[in-house]
Amino acid sequence: MRVAEWARRLTELNPEPFENQSGAACWSSLPPEARAVFVASAYLQFKQKMLVVTGSYDRALAWQAKLELCGVPHGEIFQLPSGSSALFEDATPEHTALSDRLGALRALAEEGPKIVIASPQAALERTLPRDLLLESFLTLKPNETADPLKVTESLKRLGYEEQEPVRQPGGYSQRGGIVDVWPSGYEQPIRIEWFDTEIESIRTFDSNTQRSTGVIPALGLSPSREVLFTGQEEELQQMILQTLTREEAQLDDDIAANLREIIEGDAQALAHHQFFDRLELYRPLLFPDSECAVDFVGDDGLLVLDEPLEIEAIGNRAESELSQALEARVKRGEILHSTANDFFLPVEHLDSTPNKLSLTSMNDLPRWLTAQSTSDLGGASLEPYRGRADAFTQTLKTWREQGFTLVFTTDQPNRAKTVLSQIDIHPVEDGEGQDFLSLGNIGGGFVLPHQKIAFISDAELFGVARLKLPQRRFQEGAPITTVLDLKPGDYVVHINFGIGIFRGLIKKEVEGVEKEFLYVEYQAPDKLYVPADQLDRIQKYLNPGDVPPKLNRLTGGEWQRTLGKAKEEARAFARDLVKLYAVRKKVERTPYGLDTPFQSEMEQTFPWVETPSQLRAIQESKADLELPYPMDRLVCGDVGFGKTEVAIRVAFKAIQSGRQVAVLCPTTILSEQHFRNFDERLGSFGTKLALINRYTHASNRREILDGLKDGDVEIVIGTHALLGTGIEFRHLGLVIIDEEQKFGVKQKEMLKQLRSEVDVLTLSATPIPRTLSMALMDIRQMSLINDPPPGRLPVRTFVRPYAGEVVREAILRELARGGQVFYVYNRVDSINHVYEKLRKLVPTARIGIGHGQMNERELEPIMVGFIKGEIDILLCTTIVESGLDIPNANTIIIENADRLGLAQLYQLRGRVGRSDRQAYALFLYNRAIDETVKSSKEVQEEAYGLKKKKKTMSENALARLRALQEFSSLGSGYSLAFRDLQIRGAGELLGAKQSGTMVQVGYELYTQLINEAVSALKNSVDGEPVTAETSKDPLESLTPLPPFEVPVIALLPDTYIKDHSQRLYYYQQMMSARDHGKLGEVQKEIEDRYGRAPQTVSNAFAIMALRITGHSLGIEKLDARQGRIACQFKTSADVPPRLFTMITKYNKAAYLTREAFIWPFTTPPIETIDEMFRAIQACMEEIERHRQLINN
Repeated sequence: MRVAEWARRLTELNPEPFENQSGAACWSSLPPEARAVFVASAYLQFKQKMLVVTGSYDRALAWQAKLELCGVPHGEIFQLPSGSSALFEDATPEHTALSDRLGALRALAEEGPKIVIASPQAALERTLPRDLLLESFLTLKPNETADPLKVTESLKRLGYEEQEPVRQPGGYSQRGGIVDVWPSGYEQPIRIEWFDTEIESIRTFDSNTQRSTGVIPALGLSPSREVLFTGQEEELQQMILQTLTREEAQLDDDIAANLREIIEGDAQALAHHQFFDRLELYRPLLFPDSECAVDFVGDDGLLVLDEPLEIEAIGNRAESELSQALEARVKRGEILHSTANDFFLPVEHLDSTPNKLSLTSMNDLPRWLTAQSTSDLGGASLEPYRGRADAFTQTLKTWREQGFTLVFTTDQPNRAKTVLSQIDIHPVEDGEGQDFLSLGNIGGGFVLPHQKIAFISDAELFGVARLKLPQRRFQEGAPITTVLDLKPGDYVVHINFGIGIFRGLIKKEVEGVEKEFLYVEYQAPDKLYVPADQLDRIQKYLNPGDVPPKLNRLTGGEWQRTLGKAKEEARAFARDLVKLYAVRKKVERTPYGLDTPFQSEMEQTFPWVETPSQLRAIQESKADLELPYPMDRLVCGDVGFGKTEVAIRVAFKAIQSGRQVAVLCPTTILSEQHFRNFDERLGSFGTKLALINRYTHASNRREILDGLKDGDVEIVIGTHALLGTGIEFRHLGLVIIDEEQKFGVKQKEMLKQLRSEVDVLTLSATPIPRTLSMALMDIRQMSLINDPPPGRLPVRTFVRPYAGEVVREAILRELARGGQVFYVYNRVDSINHVYEKLRKLVPTARIGIGHGQMNERELEPIMVGFIKGEIDILLCTTIVESGLDIPNANTIIIENADRLGLAQLYQLRGRVGRSDRQAYALFLYNRAIDETVKSSKEVQEEAYGLKKKKKTMSENALARLRALQEFSSLGSGYSLAFRDLQIRGAGELLGAKQSGTMVQVGYELYTQLINEAVSALKNSVDGEPVTAETSKDPLESLTPLPPFEVPVIALLPDTYIKDHSQRLYYYQQMMSARDHGKLGEVQKEIEDRYGRAPQTVSNAFAIMALRITGHSLGIEKLDARQGRIACQFKTSADVPPRLFTMITKYNKAAYLTREAFIWPFTTPPIETIDEMFRAIQACMEEIERHRQLINN
């Protein structure tokens, strides 16, 4: 029997609490673990609208997980996040959170059963009036009539932004008779296709591939912003400007001028009905009688309060924090005077709903909340029994003697049966009995003495609560190998001509046929016009550094020499790699045994649910240990994605097989951190761990060394000192290396030697591109962890000019919630000056300084103090860029952020957000350059076409700030930062020499060279080609498809695909296809996104199909002009001499010249393009048929 069925049975066991679902009720003595089960039981019986208010985001996720486990359908549960972040700072909206919020508000506003879960802040934040929200809803269905232009106009009114392609919630795009939109509350974007004004289909599609994934019967559109225009905006503009005049008179001149500049820009945007990021600040003026989610529950719904006293404290704190933030913003001249109550209703408003249910562990409610009826359920949480098996057994025995029903809820039924059988309990899954096994772990047990029932979970059975939380939606970065973001001015690499600058797409007429070309500028005065059907020759230039590349000349042979050198180095790299791993495979060692029962028990104590890629990395690493030769696996994963858990499980498997383990860290701080993590996970299993670093006392060090020598110490963790002489192991089997690239040259050489003797697992927080990992996968053991852990919140990122008040407010907000702060300032010579500034801004804070010029004796006490929570603010340089894992530090402030690269900012931002608490990153730039940055008003004027742009800032500084602004929205800037970091990771993985070559030819081309070189040596055992055939040119598989001269227009017209970058992207997709299946997929994707293709597009695909066929036949050039087909074959093509003799006998009109094989078009004369393509296809089929006859 599943947990869902037991949830339903609770109403039968004790119907009293469920009988009265109206008025104010209280269920007391109800433990937290039981609340979602009881609420699910009530919901499944009464099927009414519910709003559950609980204390935190992670608790909301736990509620959702348990409700689904108890049988509440996934589609009837909604998360209502807070939408107040824009009130604290000017920033672009969090699109996913805003979408979830508006979707949940729509669910609450509409009738029908559903459960919405919210924090007190989210439930009490003011929003659109319910009536206005209901009026704004738009429903579309297939086969109904709706003008697509009117639909897009409605989307604009609802706050949707035009995007091409649509990649995040709140975006839309129109392409002829197709509209893509990502509606609020939907997990996937939607594609609507029309025939004239009739809706033909409504489909979901994948935001990454842009391909349709399914069909839905109807689409409900609701606002994408919590503000809608009502027609009163011009009056509102006047009111704002009058208020501005009154308030600026009370401010200092500079602050008043700043306020006027900002507010005038806002007022102008309001008058033009333009949505902008600060619009939510004017919601109180637009909707004076706005409501909150609590008001949407209505008379028939039920408000559920999870521990009302806690909700009261959290709500009051949230109101106070908002009040302080608004007051600070008024003083800084950023906003007009506002109060917290303008945006947030007091916590007492929760009592305004007629029907509410309070859930408490004790019968204790706030003064403002009354209960008309109280049911004491007499329940209690189960205490953890880990290490006290006798006490656990006795408790179960007592319950059974008292006639209790025992329900064991577990994700591991077989293991549970084994454990329980040892104490003579044999639960059944169905039928009659006292002991039941229920599939599904509720994350914590509870007992209900009144009902005589106890729920025992995996937390009690195995000592760990592994509740499977729902995965949060994250936007993935764009693939690294794409021309999607190629724009005029970007550097490109042409495989035959080298590095140039892309200047744009142009059209030219060639022999009466219009064609599209990429205009590429080389070293003056050279220019190149690349036909769009040769786009597979062009790649965007990417490299690990920031220095612009040198442009090539089209003549002189410089590029050919560079490319030849790159080919040789790629071959040499692949050859050395193959040789290295061939040597390793010749080293024999006894395979490790299969997992022991202890291994399984240890792994089950992991308090979280593994992500799919993390689990795959664990399985791959443990499988390596069971091979008869040493492992050398690299595990790459983003910060906080669970690499340490991989290392812990592999280390435990090693000691279970009688081997010792050494964990090498580049710094003492990291060794301390790893020791704590390993000890926390393995200490309770009797594992003997030791830590060697400069803090280790001499006597303890001697004792540890003796323990390593005689085998008493099973796992030793330390720095590179572990590689030194004088350290002997009894049986060293596994070495785990964390961040090998941070070790010195000497240590790396020692590690290289070590690899041929023992198993090695290397961890890296620098991600590498998937294309490169796939290229090396065949000869290099490698695992990628790319899933964020469930419950992890994206870091909220802000970009602002430096201001002391901003810094002070951010620090105090973090310290007020018991957290810590990273303050990054990357200049050692003036870092003490910044220390003094911080001391004046926040005199009560404990501040420590850390930078790379301090010696270890000075630095390490500071770092250890920060880790232990003894320091509130760590003022540091970028030495904290990677490695540190401090879940309590959830705010990072980076001064002069515009001077750092995107990859550095990405890594630094990863220092925070390591827990379920909302983290913040504040990127500050110097006010000295702020005068050259466009004002808020100017930005809005430019956005609305009211004023021409000014060029007042250096190009590099402007580019950096633009990138930072994008970065703050987790949009394209985020993708760029991740891509830059990946390329840097590629350089680290390949080594300095290969990284230098990558700079010369660009990342993508060098990856292809590596890929081809590795493929040629895939089956080699000594680094030499297996056969002469495999020693081909690494670029041979990249040779272009044969050009095809045909008198038809074949292109992707800008009337069909209007967006320039999208046209480029699909040209590239077409030209990179090397088989008909891939080409067909591209054609389907284009028609899926853009509708029925015009003839010119069909021509382009038909010609590509013929070029693919010609390529397979060895044809170098095709010409279908002048009433015949001319096929010119490669000199290297395997063409039997008898082939053309046989064909000319078959077709008397065909003949052979010195240059080509000629196949005249037959009669009747060709009159249509399709007939021409069929004739060319017939010619190629005959060539292939006769080739087969000769070969057979």
